[in-house]
Amino acid sequence: MFDIIKVLFQWKKQILWFTIIAIIVSIIITMPFIMPPYYKSTQIFYLSNPQSTDRAALFNEKEGGGVGIFGGKEDVNRFLSILTSEQAAIELIQQFHLQKHYKIEAENKALEMFYTKREFAGNFKAIRNDLGALEVSILDTDAKMAADMVQYIVAYSDSVYRNLLTENKAIILGLLDKQIEEKKASLTGDTSVEELQKLTLIRDQYKISSSNTFKTIYIVEQATPAIKKTKPVRWMLVLGTAIGAFVLAALLAILLDLYKNADKYGFKNS
Repeated sequence: MFDIIKVLFQWKKQILWFTIIAIIVSIIITMPFIMPPYYKSTQIFYLSNPQSTDRAALFNEKEGGGVGIFGGKEDVNRFLSILTSEQAAIELIQQFHLQKHYKIEAENKALEMFYTKREFAGNFKAIRNDLGALEVSILDTDAKMAADMVQYIVAYSDSVYRNLLTENKAIILGLLDKQIEEKKASLTGDTSVEELQKLTLIRDQYKISSSNTFKTIYIVEQATPAIKKTKPVRWMLVLGTAIGAFVLAALLAILLDLYKNADKYGFKNS
């Protein structure tokens, strides 16, 4: 230990200068014109429970009590799969012209899209938090654009998700309409009239449950432009560089001393 301290003291000027130069370089590299600041915008929301808009739930035909307002883990996973899908990324890239925004150029359009999707993926995050809500975040050098992109991809995913929920109901509505027309064409007695009325009632209830006015998401925190940058954290980068440079310079000094004094330390054969 004493020898190491002695070596470091002998090389103190070189170690100090190496560390200072590294600090200066790190300060220059982290300047905004070289390493632009990134701003993060986040939207937090809960999914509604699809069962809460079922015909049976709306018209009190569901057994076992009321239906919860928020969706469960499976609903969240379905929404996440839409949010993180390639199609959602492509839609957003085209909407905001991200190839140009990211300054990506390639030999052809396919490669441009590939590199743009890769860049976007590094700036995009969608997770289910500990409280069961969805958090969607995007990093960008433009704070307002980051917020706009978050709002857009959530709205797009919500539209796809809503269509998935109503697709099956639309099929059922079509089948009910067909049954009603067939029943109308074959009315023979009072019983048939009652059956027609019942089918018509069910059909009307399904139409109400398929309405686009029902909420599918409940926003807790709307995405807004960030005031402070998220990265780079300049002081941490400079401090990390200073520590790393000092350790590297110290190791080099020790290795050089060992090389020069190999005989003294018994590393060379006589």
